[in-house]
Amino acid sequence: MIPNNLFKTGYRTFHTSTFKPARKTSLYGWGQTQALPLTNGHLNRVLEQPTNLQKEQDYALPRDQVVTHASSGWGHSLLRTQDNSVYGFGLNQSGQLGTGPMGHKVNIENDVKLLSCGREHSHIVTEKKENGDTQLYSFGNNMYGQLGIGKNKNTAPGKFIKQETPTLVNFSGRITHIACGLDNTIFSTDQNELFGMGWSADGQLGQGKDDKDIPSPLKLSLQIKKLSSSTDFTLALDANGSLWTWGNSEYGQGIQGKVIDRILEPLEIKDVGDVVDVAAGGPFSVLLTKDGNVHTCGYGALGLGKDSIQTLRCIQIESLSNVVKIFAATDYAAAITACGELYTWGLNGPSSRLGTGSSQHLYKPEHIRIDGEVIDLSLGTNHALAICTE
Repeated sequence: MIPNNLFKTGYRTFHTSTFKPARKTSLYGWGQTQALPLTNGHLNRVLEQPTNLQKEQDYALPRDQVVTHASSGWGHSLLRTQDNSVYGFGLNQSGQLGTGPMGHKVNIENDVKLLSCGREHSHIVTEKKENGDTQLYSFGNNMYGQLGIGKNKNTAPGKFIKQETPTLVNFSGRITHIACGLDNTIFSTDQNELFGMGWSADGQLGQGKDDKDIPSPLKLSLQIKKLSSSTDFTLALDANGSLWTWGNSEYGQGIQGKVIDRILEPLEIKDVGDVVDVAAGGPFSVLLTKDGNVHTCGYGALGLGKDSIQTLRCIQIESLSNVVKIFAATDYAAAITACGELYTWGLNGPSSRLGTGSSQHLYKPEHIRIDGEVIDLSLGTNHALAICTE
């Protein structure tokens, strides 16, 4: 979301089209364009560097509307504009765009509070103005029950289980945060509860190995500040600073000082203190501490250099400082500094998802040029979206 200080009224409190941005913002994108808001987006059309999408001739969103939310999945994205409209772009074979077979606009009622995208499934959390109650809508692939609507591949054997338009989940709590893994979902409530649904072969739900097709509670009470997941494990940061994890940790990404094949129930992370933000990649984790330093643990192009691709304890990425936000997808990560600069690192490829103008991997963070300050970011598997001030 756009930080509160960019609006005359706090964004988390008001979700209406009546507020105006204190500074004008633009939407940038790079990587494979099929999941970007472009009418001619295609798998083979690649933006190698951050591009102001609103200046592209085929920009598919209303040009007079500010984008307030963006969430990116494996090959699709959801975006919410200032007038409370939601749009979907990219792959849609499982109905993960929520638009049905045609168009880009998602039909949704009430004020949109949260968006979240997994591999082939999506969620929209809405909020009623009059009482603050939330509603959870799910759509896309539901083979593992990740939509939370009481169906999965076992309820109708031999059939492809999916929902092509938003479907209301039977859940009455007030949702505060939500995060999708590949085929699972974790969310929190204002009562310090955590729920999971979907695939759990690696303990992704924090409640054993059994899949769940309705929101199922974890045995953990946290006042969630941040939930992060992108593949098959989750990081959960409590408002008091405690940090927890569950799911796959075969590369040490669970920050327990050792390799654990599967963490089936939540374990507390004590390797780093004063954590203020977290980002769960695929085989690695990224943590931000209150001094603006970034730490990482696990396996991959971690930002520590080409000769340091695995660590079982958190190590500071020395080339980063004064960071205020961190992000991660399956194989790469990013950071935003206090002055709005963007840095990326990790594995690259033909999609140029790192935004460097090339397909080369980055074993240390590199500054990415964007005209304006970056204030928020969404990383997909092979594409990225950034909200920037002008």
